[in-house]
Amino acid sequence: MRVAIVHDDLVQWGGAERVLGGICEIFPDAPIYTSVFDYSNNQLAQRFASKKIITSFLQKIPGWKKLYKVMLPFYPIAFEQFDFSDYNLVISHTTRFAKAVITKPRTRHICYCHTPPRFLWHFSGEGNYGILEPLMTKLRVYDQVSARRVDYFIAGSRNAQKRIKRTYGVDSKVVYPFVDLQRFKDVETFDGGYFVVMGRPSVYKRFEVAIEACKKVGVPLKIISGDYDDEMVVEILAGCKALIIPGIEDFGLSSLEAQALGKPVIAYRAGGALENVIEGVTGLFFEEAKVSNLIDTINRFNDLNHWNKNIIEKNASEFDKEKFFKNFKQVVASL
Repeated sequence: MRVAIVHDDLVQWGGAERVLGGICEIFPDAPIYTSVFDYSNNQLAQRFASKKIITSFLQKIPGWKKLYKVMLPFYPIAFEQFDFSDYNLVISHTTRFAKAVITKPRTRHICYCHTPPRFLWHFSGEGNYGILEPLMTKLRVYDQVSARRVDYFIAGSRNAQKRIKRTYGVDSKVVYPFVDLQRFKDVETFDGGYFVVMGRPSVYKRFEVAIEACKKVGVPLKIISGDYDDEMVVEILAGCKALIIPGIEDFGLSSLEAQALGKPVIAYRAGGALENVIEGVTGLFFEEAKVSNLIDTINRFNDLNHWNKNIIEKNASEFDKEKFFKNFKQVVASL
C-alpha cells in the first residue's frame, strides 16, 4: 500500500511535529507533503532528515518566511495542487488546511485532526479581525467544504472530537497523541522554586495570565517558547515546582511532558487538560482564565505538599508512544 502524509507546514519544532514524527515511524516509506519547510531550522532538518519532503509553490516565493502570515489565503490552494493519484492512502495531519488536499475516489483520505482552525472558529476566544472578517468568513466556508473531502476523521482528543462534530457535523474516532517517555528517563528532578509555562507564543496560550499572576504572587516563572532544544526543555521542567497551563489546549502535550518527570500541573479547567490532568492527584484546576483565579490556585498549590511523583509519572505513561502506535494502526485499519 502506497501512503502519503500531509502536514500543514514545517517551520518550527513543537508538539504537532513530534506527533508527525510518530506517524512517520508507523509509515517509514511515506513522503511528507507540506506547504513550506524551513530547511534552516536545525531541529526540523535533523528530525526529518531521512524523509522525502515535497513542498508547495509557496516554498518558491522569495522571502516567504517574512510573508508567512500574509500568505494565509493561499495555503488552501497550495494543498489542492498536490497530486496523490499514485497513492492508496493519504493521511493529513492538521490544525489548519492540510485536509484541503484533493484525492481520487480510489484513494482513501484519513485526517488526523487536533482541532479545526482555531483562528477561524474562535475556539480559544480569538476572532476580532476587523477589516479581515470578510476574508475569515470565506475561509470558514472553504474550511467546511474541504472537510467534506475527508473520508474519515481521527481526533487527537475528545475535545477535538467535539469540535469536529460541531464544526463539520461528522463523527470521528479518538487517538491520543503520545509523550516520548525516553526523553525523561533517569532524569534527576529537583525543586528550583519556579513555575513554568511552555508552548508556541500564540494568543490562545494566554501566557500573560501566568506572567501577571506569578508577578503578583512573587514567584519566579520561566517561559519555554520557540525552538528550545530537547535537553534544555527537560532541564527546565526538571527543576520546576509545576507547569502552568493558562489557556485552552487542544490536548496539551506539555502537560504530559511535565508529568513524565513527576511534576504536577496547574491548568485552566477547559479543553484537553481535562483529559490528562487528574485533579488533586496530578495537578489542580482553576475555574476562570483570570489572574485572580490563577493566583488563588497558586496559593492553594503552595499550601499543599502531597504530590506523589510516581503516581504523576504513571499517569503520563498511559500516553506512551507504543500505545499511540497500536491505537493509530488499529483505527486506520478499521477505517
